[in-house]
Amino acid sequence: MTRLIVSPEAQADISSILSYLRLKAGTAVADRYVDGFDAATERLVLFPGTGSPRPELGADARTTMVDPYLLIYDYHLDQDVVVVLRVVHGRRNITMDLIKRR
Repeated sequence: MTRLIVSPEAQADISSILSYLRLKAGTAVADRYVDGFDAATERLVLFPGTGSPRPELGADARTTMVDPYLLIYDYHLDQDVVVVLRVVHGRRNITMDLIKRR
């Protein structure tokens, strides 16, 4: 089974998104996004290569959506590892500067 790593930056992104949604849209909406993010990461573990390739963000970079948010991740096929790098709004200008690889 594919190993999943969620970077500290992605964890902070999700926390910030959920806090914002709780404040602006209510707990029920935030809870739906919790479920959406959980489902997306479960799909990544089961089907890591199905996300959209994003070669401009790196050789292994892919994205998947929890509308309107993008989960940006690297899939290292040779190691069978998915690393979620960031979770950002889909309208955001996504550049290499946004992504921090360790």
